Amino acid sequence: MNSTRESQVAGRSVAEFRPAVAFSWLAGVLVPASIALVEHGSAAWIAGGISICLASLALYRFQRERLLLKGRTTTIATVTHWQKTKDSDGGYSYSVRYQFLGPNGKLYSGKETSQVELPQQGEMLPISYLTDDPSQSLPLAIFWFFRFTYTGFAKWMDSC
Repeated sequence: MNSTRESQVAGRSVAEFRPAVAFSWLAGVLVPASIALVEHGSAAWIAGGISICLASLALYRFQRERLLLKGRTTTIATVTHWQKTKDSDGGYSYSVRYQFLGPNGKLYSGKETSQVELPQQGEMLPISYLTDDPSQSLPLAIFWFFRFTYTGFAKWMDSC
């Protein structure tokens, strides 16, 4: 990986908020919460617990994504490890480890698991990382609340 490639990719993606995902999470929280308000007994406790867990998970993920967007740099990482695992519901989850060069020339790594199919070992993976702390990174393909539009990205990939 060289710095010319990174400078060509940096700033070439645009983040777009996905309101449908946010609405789904809100509905996932409000439905159990409303059941908890109406019902009494163990059903109310279960619905309330589900609501709190969903809200906490969504809020944590939303904050993490917003933080990465606020002080972000976009670059291309190389996938160093790839694993496909069959889930209990019949689907698959993908686990990757990746490496990229930070702004200081130091090599950083990250690891993520997702239901979204990610590139295999040796392939490139667009990521976003905090400029002040490159150890905080996330592949663009697995953001929940934002999606990315690339300008000239396919052309850049063809030139590699």
